Amino acid sequence: MKQELAGADNDERAKELLGYLSAIETGLKGEGERAELYLVDGRRSLTFARLSQSDGTLQFYTVNLPPHWDSRKAYPLYVQLHGRGPDIPLAFVSSTFQPRKGNEAKNADIIAIVPWLRGNGEWRNENGSEPDIWEAIEDVKSFATLDPDRWYLSGHSWGGDDAWSIAQRTPDLWAAIGIMAGNPVGAPYALGLVANASNLPFYLWVGDEDKERRPSFDNFRTALTAVGNSPTVVVASGVGHNYRAEDSAALEVWLLQHTRHMPKHFSFVVDTPQHRGIWGISIPRIFPDAYPQAEPHVKFECWIEGSTIRVRTFGAKQIEVNLGPSGLNVAGSVKLTIDGRTRFSGIAPVKPLLLSL
Repeated sequence: MKQELAGADNDERAKELLGYLSAIETGLKGEGERAELYLVDGRRSLTFARLSQSDGTLQFYTVNLPPHWDSRKAYPLYVQLHGRGPDIPLAFVSSTFQPRKGNEAKNADIIAIVPWLRGNGEWRNENGSEPDIWEAIEDVKSFATLDPDRWYLSGHSWGGDDAWSIAQRTPDLWAAIGIMAGNPVGAPYALGLVANASNLPFYLWVGDEDKERRPSFDNFRTALTAVGNSPTVVVASGVGHNYRAEDSAALEVWLLQHTRHMPKHFSFVVDTPQHRGIWGISIPRIFPDAYPQAEPHVKFECWIEGSTIRVRTFGAKQIEVNLGPSGLNVAGSVKLTIDGRTRFSGIAPVKPLLLSL
């Protein structure tokens, strides 16, 4: 096989790539070619590829299906964000063809996916990785059924940073969040977003010998406690940056105990053009065509009091309120007040209400 790669380190890169190709070839000649291990036994990960809607590039993600997977059954979804690693795409693919350990357990009764975040990138928009997460989920939904009230998100290292950022901007999507050896730098407390996730359960894990992440790790707990959200915290004795199999297993057990519930009181600070609201309430963009992010920060707060929905806004020009099944899911007669004024009273409409303020 001939390898021709550009760059000063092309020889080393070629050797690295050849190693990944060899691992894939070995796997395909071994048990990696047995379809029942993926689709029936739930013992191996599938690697899926899709064309990115953002830039047309080929992007990967792995998916673990449960034993005896049934496409008609609604399963919990577990999204796991990886940390720093090789930035050659086939490294990600080759990992699914590695020999299994003798004591490796079958997959749990969940669908787990790991998007490849374009190598050593983060979810943020400058490298285009955040859309890959949502597109991978949509891809899974094209062939599997997911339980919308049992979505879980976790991340390790840089992936933990990303899980922290995403949770604060999409708290209504998840039943619980796990952060392993993360750093809150991706969404600092000073941004004022932590209250967005004040109703979301968090599991925080770090090794007590992780010299890089341990010093800043308490900032997660401090920030969540300040908004009345006490997280579950695990400090693993004698462990460094990388978690052990028992650590990931304990996190998974903890996550699966939780189910998503709409709180009776929630607030949301909007700080990106993409994530405009939660639970069916959103603030439309003022400058939808501006590049890249010419939008002022705005906020809303909502109280659900029986058949009365009360909303208070801060700095917004318009608001969209979805009272239907895909939003606040109100049935029958409802009264909607915004900033002290009654803006709707009657049978809850299916379509969202767009109101000027």
